Amino acid sequence: MSRITQDRPTAADGSEAAPRAPQSGFAGRIESLDQFRGYTVFGMFLVNFLGGLAAVHANFKHNNTFFSYADSIMPSFMYVCGVSYRLTTLRRIEQVGTGAAYAHVIKRSLGLILISLAVFGFDGKFDSWSEMTSGGVFDFFAKLLKANLWETLAIIGATQILLLPVVAAGWRVRVGAIVACLVGHATITYLFNWDFVNGRPNFVSNFWGVEKARAWDGGFFGLLGWAVPMLLGTLTYDALARRGSRGAFPRLLAWGLLLMAVGYGISCLTRLYDTAPDAEGKYSAPEYADSPVWLPLEKMSGRPWSDLLAEPPFVEPPHWSQRPINYWMMGKRMVGPSFTLFAGGFAMTLYGLFIVGVDLMGRRLDVFRILGQNALAAYVLHHLIEHGMLQIVPKDSPLWWVLTALVIFMTVSISFVAYLDRNKIHIKV
Repeated sequence: MSRITQDRPTAADGSEAAPRAPQSGFAGRIESLDQFRGYTVFGMFLVNFLGGLAAVHANFKHNNTFFSYADSIMPSFMYVCGVSYRLTTLRRIEQVGTGAAYAHVIKRSLGLILISLAVFGFDGKFDSWSEMTSGGVFDFFAKLLKANLWETLAIIGATQILLLPVVAAGWRVRVGAIVACLVGHATITYLFNWDFVNGRPNFVSNFWGVEKARAWDGGFFGLLGWAVPMLLGTLTYDALARRGSRGAFPRLLAWGLLLMAVGYGISCLTRLYDTAPDAEGKYSAPEYADSPVWLPLEKMSGRPWSDLLAEPPFVEPPHWSQRPINYWMMGKRMVGPSFTLFAGGFAMTLYGLFIVGVDLMGRRLDVFRILGQNALAAYVLHHLIEHGMLQIVPKDSPLWWVLTALVIFMTVSISFVAYLDRNKIHIKV
């Protein structure tokens, strides 16, 4: 399933990292891609270690109601995988034909899902043989598919399979796929997915089972949301292949800023859910909005436009008692449109800056190169090291111990990957 090679660096999705672009005037390796991938792996190390510790600021933790720095890492990972996904698929089609190329994608994607299961397990177990009835086994796998399977590598693998019909298509088809994913996700969320993800009664859970189990990162149907940054990555590859770094970066910056503006604009719809205090000045709204997807447009009447502006990204909104949790928030649990568009635009803008710094100005960090060219190995190793380190870092640790442990964890994790790099060992699926 997985192979260890001693000559070719690999990307996070198991493909070769930053090879030459087929059918383009872009010569040489896309070094900014390796550097940006390495940055996302570095950021993943950081936020995964810090995320569960009380002394850490909310911007270094994943959130369900606003866009934090931690929430920017996985979409950037998906985005950069999208670039390499289109690049390697087009190249393989040229070499072996469409059928064989698509078969390879499916095999590699299933491999990523299996690696994810090997690293994280099933996140569930049978305590006794008596529990392994047909109903118990069904519930076990129903919960796995609903929630427990969806870690980063599994999401990458499944999203690649979802996008296989369009990854080699023209840009219009892929832009149309983005629109279809956004509309489709909003539609199913209105029909059932909001309650499905949040463990509330709904007709799909009645069939699926495990009604009370909550999902994260969008769960099974969140793939429609994660497809958006990956598709944006495929469009970024087009810009690089046709125009080279110098011609691509201003367009990426402009598109990225536009997408962030659209994502933020959509998030402003969350202000329609603001509640008023009672006579004693207390707020008593439920945690989840009564109509989380269908907007209460009547609340727009009579309000100045400035009163409809949401908090900017990286700033926490009011407590849910003042603004019940709804679909239009920039939250990572639902992977809704405000989140995916802003996060995809953020990744695109940041990558545009990497092009300027790396490809045009020649600035590089060796740590990003090491992590970016062996991202799959880095991903697996850091989880093993993180699990061991967190055994001596209680959740209520003081900040000084958190930072000390973080330095040790980052040093050990990067050193292991650097050892593999020095010995030209790269892991690919």
